Amino acid sequence: LGWANGGATLFWSIGPSLQSAQVSDFFAAAPKADGDTAKPITPPTTGIALGVTVQAAKPTGTTVITGARVLTMKAGLGADDAGVIENGMIVIEGDRITGVHDATVVKMAFPEGTRMIDASGKTIMPGLVDAHAHGPYGVGDLIPQQNWTLLQDLAMGVTTVHNPSSQASTVFAAAERQRAGLTLAPRIFSTGEIIYGAKAPGVYARIDSYDDALAHVRRIKAQGGISVKNYNQPRREQRQMVARAAAAENMLVVAEGGSLFGMDMNLVADGNSTLEHNVPVDVFYEDVLQFFGQSNSNYTPTLVVTYGGLAGDPYWRQAMDVFDHPLMIHTPPKALLAENGRRVKAPDWAFVDDNNAREARKLAQRGVKVSIGAHGQQAGIGAHWELWSFARGGMSAVEALKAGTITSAQSLGMAKDIGSIEPGKLADLVILSDDPSQDIANSDNIEQVMLGGRLYDAATLNEVGTGTATRQPYWWEAHGGKGAGGSEHATHEGRGHADGDAG
Repeated sequence: LGWANGGATLFWSIGPSLQSAQVSDFFAAAPKADGDTAKPITPPTTGIALGVTVQAAKPTGTTVITGARVLTMKAGLGADDAGVIENGMIVIEGDRITGVHDATVVKMAFPEGTRMIDASGKTIMPGLVDAHAHGPYGVGDLIPQQNWTLLQDLAMGVTTVHNPSSQASTVFAAAERQRAGLTLAPRIFSTGEIIYGAKAPGVYARIDSYDDALAHVRRIKAQGGISVKNYNQPRREQRQMVARAAAAENMLVVAEGGSLFGMDMNLVADGNSTLEHNVPVDVFYEDVLQFFGQSNSNYTPTLVVTYGGLAGDPYWRQAMDVFDHPLMIHTPPKALLAENGRRVKAPDWAFVDDNNAREARKLAQRGVKVSIGAHGQQAGIGAHWELWSFARGGMSAVEALKAGTITSAQSLGMAKDIGSIEPGKLADLVILSDDPSQDIANSDNIEQVMLGGRLYDAATLNEVGTGTATRQPYWWEAHGGKGAGGSEHATHEGRGHADGDAG
């Protein structure tokens, strides 16, 4: 929002459009005297286009991966069926999969120049889809060329993130940079700012009518959102207006549960696409299971921050040495140690991530699409904490993997492109040394990650097999730090500030 022509013109941007109006035109909308019949200003619907069109980045040529056990994770299979191909052959043209075959049955010849990747003895699964992934994308409106948080996610097999509460000026810029190949990162989708009912500076979204809700939804859509966050509007009819407006604009509406059982049930009744955060009760009885199970709403319980007791985040921090994880080297050493050096210690029964995972599984068995959502608690490993917490609550390894791949993709309306290893889908894959469908604890034994047909070494994030791109040194590496232990300089280096998220 700004002024021009000595204060005579007001201008503002909405998405890629710069719009303006004369200040004098607004006076008709000021408080009216008795008998004043002047019509209020009609806002402009067009403006100056600010967008720049660039070609989306994708590789060319053919890549073939052979020899691995492939967990296709196709939709429609039984609960414990990962769609396994024991001696798989995955054919990729550009950034998409064109064939998935059993190499013991199908024999193929490939043109000269085909890139052959031998994955014998490995397991391949789809990239993880984190449906509730907060995180920093910039400082102010400055977007870094290399974001270690996003790289840490990618190194741990997360190839798509959906952030249901962020800052539009940074998250959508980062998403566009990723699509253009200017930033190495998972695919990024977001709601931008939440449609917030509390009168907090900068994020309060006043809704007195359906038109108000529609204006907020259209603003987010223009900025680049695929979804809107229906966040704690105080009255039910306000939340209903947001849901209806999102449906009218063909957008997902992901609702903040807010640890209120009654509001959670209303959000399901009112047709929100998903309920974010766990329903705050210990046991779902048949009334809730039937009601939720027959709705069209899905569920992202975010077990790492589950309500009702100690959550998954403190459980996994005390259950493992995060700072010694061999792939957590993409996080600044000081930050990693500060976040994990001191831990909450409690008996297993005091943690409730498994309780809420148990109840979420009941909903999954009724047809609700239950997804992982790592909440940005700890980049990279957080998505695996979600998988492991689902397993703690009774999900089989395959059920948990589905919550992190095909089911999450379905919940976000993206299953035609991601979530499974099938012809026509984007080549987002994870190559592991051990099979997570046999033991979910193997999910982080990652050797390589493929994003859109480009293969990266998980430890370095240098491109391997499909190209020669190399990651730039991190700031702590530039001063001689090595691995998670870091250096003396890194130990005393400040982390700085980044725009964060709520909910």
